[in-house]
Amino acid sequence: MKNCIILKNDIVLFSEVKVADRFGTRLVGLLRTAGLAENQGLLLKKCNQVHTFGMKFFIDAIFLSKDGDILHIEHEMGPGKVSPHIKRAYWVLELKSGSGRQFHLEINQRLVVRQNN
Repeated sequence: MKNCIILKNDIVLFSEVKVADRFGTRLVGLLRTAGLAENQGLLLKKCNQVHTFGMKFFIDAIFLSKDGDILHIEHEMGPGKVSPHIKRAYWVLELKSGSGRQFHLEINQRLVVRQNN
């Protein structure tokens, strides 16, 4: 699986983000993960809705346009939930619960995805 970093205003917010850009990696998502550290996340490509069935921890789900503009944020999404369908979303960034508020993420801000490898 590819890795990337996520920046806001040229500042690295999340330095260990895995990119799920294939059917299998998108299907599994975070199911085999016990939790996320503050600098970790999962970036789902070509995605406009997520669920947390089978997960054991809460997440923040940040829905992004193809250009990285924040379209919608689901704060503290618990296990067994389904997000709304965000029509224009191309990416969904799944983060440790509370990260959206901690890093002051808001609708219409732009995040930059930079490949590590």
